[in-house]
Amino acid sequence: MQRIIMAILVVVGFLLAQDNPLIIRSNYLVPKAGHADKLEKGLKDHTDRFHQSEQHAINTWQVVAGNRTGQYLRTTRHRDWADFDNPIENLPGDQAHWERAVAPHVESMAGNVYWRFVPNLSYNPPQVPPKMFSVWYVQYKSGAWVAHRDALLKIIEARKENNSTAQVAAYAKAVGGEGRYYAFLNPMDGWADMNPDGMSLWETLVASYGEEEASSILGARSGAVERYESEVLLFRQDMSTPPAEE
Repeated sequence: MQRIIMAILVVVGFLLAQDNPLIIRSNYLVPKAGHADKLEKGLKDHTDRFHQSEQHAINTWQVVAGNRTGQYLRTTRHRDWADFDNPIENLPGDQAHWERAVAPHVESMAGNVYWRFVPNLSYNPPQVPPKMFSVWYVQYKSGAWVAHRDALLKIIEARKENNSTAQVAAYAKAVGGEGRYYAFLNPMDGWADMNPDGMSLWETLVASYGEEEASSILGARSGAVERYESEVLLFRQDMSTPPAEE
């Protein structure tokens, strides 16, 4: 499942709103034992040299919780499908520098996975990369997706009705790996955000639908899931493209 779920998605080019689907390409890097510092140095140098413009923007995330703890996730920002016809790696010297400064410190690198942002299943998504993301990756039982989607839409309506401060960005895996996966990302300023704050999801649903319907919604959501995995990503601004100037 680790190689299937290239999250991430993660993230974050919410600034590029457009009519076409918003796509992110991502892959994980596993550092060689004892080479994490050298890998970070190489990634920073590579980003400083080749990824300073919005056209060639890259975000880097460090996995700090979950099965991939210690790995690094590199993602494009939101793009249109056509943008991948001219890969960012085509910049003169890009590949040679990667082989010289980054590759010697990488144990393995997962293949590219492409994720599509799903706006109708997202709620108040962040407009810039947050300090951290808690991520839930979900695979659904055969034929159960519709029930789960309907439950999510009811949750979103309840959050709107109750002015919830929750934030969720939803992505569907478009290409890469096996199975049908979704990723749900919750921005955080720090670990303290894992503490309960405001109305719980249960309280929000009860306020809008009553206890019986709230229980039915949560049951439909969990009953559709084949398996799930979670992790926490730390945004590494030092190895990412600077934000676009307004």
